[in-house]
Amino acid sequence: MAFRSKEGVWLAGSWLGLCKVRALGTSAALGAKAVLPFEAIPQCAGNKWLRVLQIWKERGQENLHLQMHRAFQELGPIFRYEVGRTQIVSVMLPEDAEKLHQMESLQPWRQPLEPWMVYREHRGQKPLGVFLLNGAEWRFNRLRLNPVVLSGKAVQKFIPMVDEVARDFSEALKKKVLQNSRGSLTLDAQTSIFHYTIEASNFALFGERLGLFGPHQNAGSLKFIHALEAMFQSTAQLMFLPKSLSRWMSSQVWQEHFQAWDYISEYANNCIQKVHQELARSFPQDYSGIVADLIFQGDLSLDAIKANTIELTAGSVDTTAFPLVMTLFELARNPNVQEALRQESLAAEASISANPQRAPSELPLLRAALKETLRLYPVGSILERTTSSDLVLQNYHIPAGVLKSFQVETLVQEDVKLVYHFVLRPASCPLLTFRPVN
Repeated sequence: MAFRSKEGVWLAGSWLGLCKVRALGTSAALGAKAVLPFEAIPQCAGNKWLRVLQIWKERGQENLHLQMHRAFQELGPIFRYEVGRTQIVSVMLPEDAEKLHQMESLQPWRQPLEPWMVYREHRGQKPLGVFLLNGAEWRFNRLRLNPVVLSGKAVQKFIPMVDEVARDFSEALKKKVLQNSRGSLTLDAQTSIFHYTIEASNFALFGERLGLFGPHQNAGSLKFIHALEAMFQSTAQLMFLPKSLSRWMSSQVWQEHFQAWDYISEYANNCIQKVHQELARSFPQDYSGIVADLIFQGDLSLDAIKANTIELTAGSVDTTAFPLVMTLFELARNPNVQEALRQESLAAEASISANPQRAPSELPLLRAALKETLRLYPVGSILERTTSSDLVLQNYHIPAGVLKSFQVETLVQEDVKLVYHFVLRPASCPLLTFRPVN
């Protein structure tokens, strides 16, 4: 869990390596003792300004998750450290997460990503979307997005779109495998999976295919992919640096960040405008994507739809692609599980082909495999919120206002090193070998 106070205190929590953290007792056992002040929380050694310099020199914090894990092992389930003018407090135990969740209001508060906010302020982009909003505005937007984006009924609507893209992705991969005289294909699958996630996301959002699996790939789509990669990379480099310092320490990175967001925003705006113009002429009889549903619903202004869609466009790629890469990697290391998943999919093939909406219920082992991947390789290592009143965690006082159908093989059997680039991702993507299965 992660939090920031009005005085600049940030409470962050990692869920990595819970089983290896030494137990220091429970809050129930400490309850009889006098509550200790905030300053008594165990603190990491080191100079706060040297940390800022290190982040700048290393162009981000690739080992943030590993540093947090080591600190939890050494200092216990709660600790604090300083980066520049920001004081960070980290917690990790489920009991503390539960206490924070119980006191959370209907309008939870989190610290928005400063690089994203700076871009929008400089470009005069208002309103904001749910990823950057807080308070009543966040709740207003979220309640109107949920029925169209997150509800079971909404998911059932766009599952056929994702299914269509998945089948095209599988066929394109099969064609590449069969074109190889050795009857197999070893490759870094990350690029192909990025193309799949972008194609599926674009189809579900805007009801339009990009053609990334065809012989002639769209140049604009490829440029959009590069813009997403540049945006996430620059976000990781800027998010821990004070804006006043990063303006002259990382001016080139800021320029790259703005250029990437400019293209992402232009791309999303053009797609939304196209949907809006088509709906103005005639509303389709069949489902045509999330954006069309939002416009037809009429509960959000077009500007609000644009703001939320831009964030959905940017946020739906990395968070899907890397879990898929790591799922394939784990299946390659566990061929028995891979074969069980194949048998499950073969048994459900006819049912799902007739009705793609049945996939979640017909493939329980696949769902379990994806959940296990997300447990082993969480996309995000930090969850943050702002508390609305004082509370006690681990007997320490926390002040109010704190932000709180192929066979896949791999020669690599060792664990993959992860790095923190805003999301957790493999430092180098493992090579995977795909073989057609009769």
